Amino acid sequence: MNEKIAIIDLGSNTARLVALSYQPETCFKLEDELREPVRLSENMGESKIIRAEAAKRGIDALKAFKTYCDAVGISKIHATATSAVREAVNGASFLAAVEKSVGLKPEILAGEKEAYYGTLAVANSLNYQDALVLDLGGGSLQLSYMKNRKFKSGQSWPLGAVRSTELFFADEIVKKKEAKELIKKTRESIAEYLEDVPKGLPIVGMGGTVRNLANIAKKANGDRLELIHNYHFSLNDLDKITEGLITKTVAERKKITGLNSDRADIITAGAIVIREVLDYYQAKEIIISGQGIREGLFYSYLFPKNDHLVKDLRSFSINNLAKRYYDFPKHNKHVRKLSLLLFEQLAPLHGYGDWERDLLAQAAIVHDIGMAINYYDHHKQGQMLVIGSALAGFSHREQAIISLLVRFHRKGKPSALGLDSVLEKGDLERLSKLAALLRLAEYLERSKAQRVQDLRCHIAEQYLQIEVLAEDDVSVEIKEAILHSDLLANAYGVEVEIVLGH
Repeated sequence: MNEKIAIIDLGSNTARLVALSYQPETCFKLEDELREPVRLSENMGESKIIRAEAAKRGIDALKAFKTYCDAVGISKIHATATSAVREAVNGASFLAAVEKSVGLKPEILAGEKEAYYGTLAVANSLNYQDALVLDLGGGSLQLSYMKNRKFKSGQSWPLGAVRSTELFFADEIVKKKEAKELIKKTRESIAEYLEDVPKGLPIVGMGGTVRNLANIAKKANGDRLELIHNYHFSLNDLDKITEGLITKTVAERKKITGLNSDRADIITAGAIVIREVLDYYQAKEIIISGQGIREGLFYSYLFPKNDHLVKDLRSFSINNLAKRYYDFPKHNKHVRKLSLLLFEQLAPLHGYGDWERDLLAQAAIVHDIGMAINYYDHHKQGQMLVIGSALAGFSHREQAIISLLVRFHRKGKPSALGLDSVLEKGDLERLSKLAALLRLAEYLERSKAQRVQDLRCHIAEQYLQIEVLAEDDVSVEIKEAILHSDLLANAYGVEVEIVLGH
């Protein structure tokens, strides 16, 4: 990856930097992420003036980010500022001070441009064609309509978590009257815009507030999967969390598992606003995006063509993961070819369809990524790399299955390994049958030289014969496949014979 970039988002509540390396249209890697709470919109009120202390916090954060970029050798820096600076009467003078003190010239994103980048992040990281995108920051609430993976319309309101806290709440413990006033204001604000948005769209949420709320729910529900991207956060869980937050002091909120302590004083207002949007739109859940305008802006660099959209989200995501760790494309693609030959010819035995076929194909591409760490346990290391990555376009269930296919592609009896909470009925049987195919394909490609050209499967009651077709010597491949065919025999309930075909 020959290019590096830092994207900086100076938000109303938090300043963030993401550092990435990338090769346009091909691959990218998140190298680092920095976060500084700045509360830029603190006490702005109706005056719309960035206060001196808030300005200092913002400038200090940007200085730290610039120092970091200089230290790691990143010269391409794209800095942006959003609602607090955009709406401040002294926004221009603040940016002049930033340029003088730091040497950066943040771009003030217009509300529609901010919404566009948020939508672009969703389009390139979640598998939805149409969606209602909710972005709650410190200063504003933004709703955007995405149609066919493109930004269609958007609108923002001064209902961010910091601003709503200051305007509606007098004390730490929220009074019922105050909560009702915020609910009423939210409903009145969004009603007209949502009249022009189709009903029944999935709602995708981004921003630190909604991610923190979802993280609280995950911890409370005992979800062991350390992934927030593409988490389905139910309205029922949000209701419970919001009611609990309203009655707590800031000190009590800081003790809540999953909540960043620096959000404890503003999280309640954010929860009320988000809940009201879901309730008004009659949505039962909100899907969490781990990405936001920073990543959306980055995609304009990564995908300079085709409206900055990746064509095949799932394939790009899997191939990007392979390129980041251990990419042996000829071997990976051949294991995929052999796996799919087995899948298609054994369809009478497993009865699976396109969904399982795709999971098997994707797992084949990343089955060896653990080799980046070591050979002996690369199946274990690979599983951890897959489950620890926010794979764009895949549900948590799909990601768990792919990770387990990687884990059991060499040896071992397939099991859930603690991922039961995201698996469904029948998935362990599905895992065993798919892992058996991937394992056999791996050993039929033992030399990594693509010697096995084709396979013919013959099924007769509880008997399966696999003919291996090749022009070169494949004695090693056949021997290894026979030695590791026990999972295939057990998963499918057949006696397995592997022979050289003619």
